[in-house]
Amino acid sequence: MHLFAKGRKMTEVKNSKNWRSGLSVAECNRYMLKNEIHCDVSFKVGKEGKLVRAHKYVLACRSPVFDAMLYGDLAEANDIKIPDIEPSVFHVLLRFLYCGDVDVTEDTVIGALYAAEKYDVEELKKASQSYLDENIRTETVCVILESAKLFKFESLNEKCMDFIEKNCVSVFQSPSALGLMKETLSEVVSSENLDIEEIEIYHFLIKWAENKCERKNMVKSDENIRKEMGDVIYQVRFQSMNLETFAKEVCKRQILNPEEMINLQQIIVGNINKRNTKFNLGKQRYKTFTVLRSSGPNAGWGYSGPEDSLEFTVNRNVKLHGFLMWGGKSVPYTYTVVGKLLENSTDVGDIPSQIIEKTDSMDYQFEVKLRKPVVLFPNKRYRVWVKLQGPSSWNGKTYKQSVNEQGVQIKFYTHRGENNWTSDTDGQFPGLILSL
Repeated sequence: MHLFAKGRKMTEVKNSKNWRSGLSVAECNRYMLKNEIHCDVSFKVGKEGKLVRAHKYVLACRSPVFDAMLYGDLAEANDIKIPDIEPSVFHVLLRFLYCGDVDVTEDTVIGALYAAEKYDVEELKKASQSYLDENIRTETVCVILESAKLFKFESLNEKCMDFIEKNCVSVFQSPSALGLMKETLSEVVSSENLDIEEIEIYHFLIKWAENKCERKNMVKSDENIRKEMGDVIYQVRFQSMNLETFAKEVCKRQILNPEEMINLQQIIVGNINKRNTKFNLGKQRYKTFTVLRSSGPNAGWGYSGPEDSLEFTVNRNVKLHGFLMWGGKSVPYTYTVVGKLLENSTDVGDIPSQIIEKTDSMDYQFEVKLRKPVVLFPNKRYRVWVKLQGPSSWNGKTYKQSVNEQGVQIKFYTHRGENNWTSDTDGQFPGLILSL
């Protein structure tokens, strides 16, 4: 209730004179904002121009932009128009300026980030970025990536790209991926580290372009699909497909023109100078596979301080993406995880600190990924160590000291230092995640 609204009886004001009693400064500010007590500036916010009242002094104290707007040489009068920020977001900004409340949600965080940038409210900008950073998942990562690019948050951009690279199959199936801007889409599909087949990237680009056609009320013809794709199509590494897949999945459409189809067919069979093409002819992107050294869960495994550690060698160049770890013996379970990969005593990769939470009884294993995949070389000895903090986990049975998978032979060795009793025939690391 606006206690000082025109026409109110004086008794209402009199009865409210002790409203400050027992309230903190933040609570007083919140009360004055909510009830518009002594407000001396008003804004017309959003496309509909909703009237929002506030206090000049509070805004100017917390934002140099509001200070200049309200007290500078070009100070604006009342009813200041702010059409580019919706009322729900403007109230998030005001609550932060008045009380320090960080009250962002999925629906308001992007707008709050924009408002914080516009009015130079650094702490709200940091809080909004942290919220985004902590809420990256399949359904949100594409929207967060666009925001990271817009506001030039490089670390957040890198984290989004890392998530997409590791989860691109599910990300490309999410509706939010269809809303990527063309520039961002090109950055995503040009990544060297997408864990997906090239034909699936091609199919995703078609879905993305069809969505653009639909929004523009255009016929979803092959000609219009190609027009919407533009040069992004050149990022698909068609040369890594076999000729049968290319003929059945690509040539049946007219998305590529006849000259491009012939050009790519010749590249696939090796009958053309590869410099005479616009297509990205980089090396084949990886598809991961898992090498298992244990056949399944058996007994329990405890954690009392030391890290689990294991050594291994490979017989050929192969890329290591991460490891399988045994999960908790009962669900739900939570582990704090951190780790490293070493070649002799030199760090060559790391598993970033993370929290693993599982609730399904089938989650007797979980993946931990290296920050970036690491190329392993023959005749070198590698050691991985991972420190788990949490409940007792499963242990495996029937361990193999040597495993062959897709032409890759991995031999396992017991590390003679701290190893939490993990060895070549026992303990953690039931599997390695690799690609050729």
